[in-house]
This record gives sequence, structure tokens and C-alpha cells, in this order.
Amino acid sequence: MSIPCCILVPRYLTRAGFLDLPGERSSHVRPTPKGGGVGLVVAFVWVAVVIGLPLFFWLPLLALAILSFVNDLRSLSAGVRLAAQFMAALLVLGGALWAGHISWPAFLILPALFFVVATTNCYNFMDGINGLAGITAVVAFACLLVFGGAAETPLFYPIVAVMGALLGFLPFNLPRARLFMGDVGSIFLGFLFALSVCLLAGSWTEFLVFASFLFPFYADEAVTVVERLWRGESLLAPHRRHLYQFLANERGVAHWKVTALYAVIQIFVALLVVAAGRHGAWHVLGIDAAAFGLWAWTHYSLKRRYVVDQGAR
Repeated sequence: MSIPCCILVPRYLTRAGFLDLPGERSSHVRPTPKGGGVGLVVAFVWVAVVIGLPLFFWLPLLALAILSFVNDLRSLSAGVRLAAQFMAALLVLGGALWAGHISWPAFLILPALFFVVATTNCYNFMDGINGLAGITAVVAFACLLVFGGAAETPLFYPIVAVMGALLGFLPFNLPRARLFMGDVGSIFLGFLFALSVCLLAGSWTEFLVFASFLFPFYADEAVTVVERLWRGESLLAPHRRHLYQFLANERGVAHWKVTALYAVIQIFVALLVVAAGRHGAWHVLGIDAAAFGLWAWTHYSLKRRYVVDQGAR
């Protein structure tokens, strides 16, 4: 299902002139069709309808995906997008809570909303080089299936469908990008991952473990935000300060190599937090803190060395 979408979407979007043009934040050099994430959404909704998944589980995601696709075609204001994300998260989490699919207390719904929206946007910001968002999603959802008991949730079959659609999309995006997933894909994947974590987590320890399956994205985004604030930059302005962007652009590392590096780190951290989770939340936090500290040190060390090398020339 994803492969036909990946073939048809670029044809129609190219003819209509809807291309991702290289800009200040871009890591690509040629106009490329975007919107390949449509196949992921179609796979998710189709399976959700077939298995009779309640409307509150999939209709808000579909509405958010449609809005994100519109944003791919013509930019919408950040306020509109944020409001839509919060509304979609409220509808899904509220419905799941009402239907008894969530085991944590109702008063935690507010921080859960912020977690879902923050993860959604973090994922979107990290979709900047070939294959990164797609491979990361495959690994993250696979970890939820293997370690998170995702087979016991109503979203099991839709998640499997999305993983299959991702495997159909990736050949069009890696190693050479003939199609980008666009906001319709990255927003959808970030939202679905965060929603799955909220549905699966029955304790703080499980929440920390499951959220850590997306560690490289959270770490890269957090360190980059700190760096930009330190430099006095506006967080709303386009930039290329993420570590993955630095490696791909300034250092000239091939996109597939950066993507593979992030996937290896993601799997390694996932295995560590799963093992630490057997001993409680503080052990998981210790692993996350150590990994984050190492990430931050690597981020700043590589950039400092690059500045020194450039000054010596």
C-alpha cells in the first residue's frame, strides 16, 4: 500500500509544483517531492477501520495528518498546528481514558498532553536527512512491540501496518531521496509513538523505559535547544545546528551513515534501559542521564574541533 503511494505522490505533487525546495535549514540540494508519509497514514487508518478500532483512536490522527499534509502544501501558522496537536491528543487520550485503555490516574492527562505534543514536534524537527525519521520509527516501534507489550494494546495491528508501510517508503528515501515523508509523515509518527508510550506505560519506570526508545531524537533536540539559547538565537528561526545536520553538512558524512549511527545508538540505549528498568525508575534515569551527558559532550566536542580546524586553515 505504501509503495503505490510513494510512486503516485511524487508524480502528482511534482506536476502540481509542490516540492521541498532547498533552504537555510535543508540538508538536501535539489527540489524533492514531499508527502510520502501519506502511505503511512493510509496504512494506519485502513487497518484501524478493518479491525473496528474505536473512532477516538484513529480519527483525530487522521485529521491531524490531513492538516499536516495541508501544511506541506502551503504553510500554516505555528499556532494553528499546535492547537490541532493538543486537540488531537486530548481526544485520543481522553477517549482511551474513558474507555479504560489507560491505567494511570486521570489527573496525569495534562502532562501526557504536553509529552505527546512535545514528542510530535521533536520528531518533526529531527526529520532532516535521508532515512533518519523512517529508520528511527522502525526501531522505536519494534522496541515497543518486543519490550513494551504493544501486542496487548488496541494499536498493535495499526502499528504493525505502519511499520510495513515504512519498509515500503524507505527505498524511496534512502540512500538517495526521491521522496520525503513531509510533515504528514513526521508529525504522524511522532504523535503515534508518544501516544503508544502513554497507552503502554503502567508505571513511571515503564514510561521512562518506553520513552527512552526515542533517545537520540530527544537528546539531539534538547542539546540543540540549549546551544541555540546560549547563542541568543530565536527558537522559531530555521537552523542547522542539530548534531545530525552538523555531521551531514559541515562534516560531509553520508546521510545513510549518520542514520545508521543514530539507529545503533538508539538500539544500544534501548537495551540498556530495558535492563535497568528491572531495578526501578532511578536506574533508568541514571542510564538516560549518563547517555545524555555523553551525547552533549560529543556534540560540543565535535563542533569545537571543527571550529579549531577551520581556524587553522
